[in-house]
Amino acid sequence: MSTSNILNTLRELHVGIVCPPSEITDALVLQLMRIGCSVKQYWPPPKAFDTHTDVVFCGVFEGRHHGELGKLLAQGGVRLTAVALVEYESPTILSQILELGCHGVIVLPLDSHKVLPALVCARTNSKAHARFMHKNAQLQERLEHQADINKAKVLLMAAQGWQEPEAHAYLSKEAMKQRLSMLEMARKTLKQFE
Repeated sequence: MSTSNILNTLRELHVGIVCPPSEITDALVLQLMRIGCSVKQYWPPPKAFDTHTDVVFCGVFEGRHHGELGKLLAQGGVRLTAVALVEYESPTILSQILELGCHGVIVLPLDSHKVLPALVCARTNSKAHARFMHKNAQLQERLEHQADINKAKVLLMAAQGWQEPEAHAYLSKEAMKQRLSMLEMARKTLKQFE
């Protein structure tokens, strides 16, 4: 998703704020509503969101509620954008932000001018991360498929005395003849040698 698409969809976002009620969270709610987001506050962290949620602004406190936040954010998978709200930086807080997989950070006190840039950057990071995860899964699947194809080729080469190009050509030709994918033909060949 391009940056212009992200900017165009800000008004469609459903945002959850998981942070103790305060003047800061009230200001955050107002700023997100000015942007056009639908906003819902939660405290303490719920076991699950009760409505569809695209973005979560979550308070990260040293050692408190970290496990609950981790479980909550994990439920959203790669489609959920997380922005950490922190009062100060420490090695523990930074570690928690990374463990939670946050896509952006706002250091408190809240300045209303920080919200929109943090939201846009976090949403952009989140979308890029989701694309990379999807691409990685596709490549992993391809590698697993290629391993089966290579095993079938090796078996054909050993059984028929062929070189790799001949084994490949055989699998390709048989796959077309039987209207199968190369992977399906390779797996069928592997079963024949079991």
